[in-house]
Amino acid sequence: MQVFSESPGLKLQRRAFIVWDDGGPKSVFIVKKPHSLEASAKMKEIGDWLTSKGLNVLVERSVHMKEFPEFGCFEPRHNEVDFCVTLGGDGTVLHIASLFTEDEPLPPIASFAMGTLGFLTPFDAADFQECLQRVLTATELPVFCTLRTRKRCELFRDGEVHAVHHVLNECLIDRGSSPSMVRLELYVDGHHITTVRADGLIIATPSGSTAYSLSSGGPMVAPSVPCALLTPIAPHSLSFRPLVVPEASDIEIHLPATSRSHARASFDGRNTQRMMAGSSMRCTTSLCALPVINLAPLDNDWYDGIVQKLKWNVSIREIGRLPSLKKHSFGDNNSAAPLSRS
Repeated sequence: MQVFSESPGLKLQRRAFIVWDDGGPKSVFIVKKPHSLEASAKMKEIGDWLTSKGLNVLVERSVHMKEFPEFGCFEPRHNEVDFCVTLGGDGTVLHIASLFTEDEPLPPIASFAMGTLGFLTPFDAADFQECLQRVLTATELPVFCTLRTRKRCELFRDGEVHAVHHVLNECLIDRGSSPSMVRLELYVDGHHITTVRADGLIIATPSGSTAYSLSSGGPMVAPSVPCALLTPIAPHSLSFRPLVVPEASDIEIHLPATSRSHARASFDGRNTQRMMAGSSMRCTTSLCALPVINLAPLDNDWYDGIVQKLKWNVSIREIGRLPSLKKHSFGDNNSAAPLSRS
């Protein structure tokens, strides 16, 4: 697979398209929402269809053992998978992203909505053949995707790295079960920015700007914008507003050795870990972004999503008149501007 950029004159690229080498993809990894009979049935249908197209279908080990032994078992090796399919909501996309933990190129993901909100799931599972046929034939026509930034988060204890996590939405330090708010020292590129006194601090990607950060008062940021968000949770000072910093910023959060309470760190809502006084977290940009296949060109999926799903700037009387998200067909990608190799 090759990834090309749409605008070679721009230094930072977040929109791209994919073209297969060597006759197309050979293997696909399918992940479904757990404990969902509907998702299981759709996985079987899609898996059989892709198998009939000559692809090697892989599923998670637990799914292979308990539900679909006819499909192969996925092992966390990047070069084994050409592209991925998710059946669920945004949580399913976050889960599959967490399975690729190293700084190596990630396979593109086609996400089908079978969950609740679904900012990262633009495709209708009922139309999977149209979508996946386009993906399989990307040797003939390019398939557009957004390169979604991930953050590499290192937890330090006694000056040594004891855990590393990659997040697609956000990492978080909060007070956990402590009755007291946390006091955190915030540094950006080695410069002390402020002392955080709050219930917590969120470090979010543009993808995460419509998740926990938004509910804590952060701005909504289109996924192609190269930045990171620093959003406080219930800050002690009313003047402590969310901050947007460059994507390349080296962000450090220290829990002072003199802190009277512990803190809790979590990564995309998972892998919760306790932080003791004197520990710290460092957040940098992962070397490789996550390619998410688009339904519509550019960031149009995202703009449609904030209107359709968050009812952004929609009055009560207008809600029933909102146009359907299906106003874009997958083929509309071909109407974008001329493309060139980066």
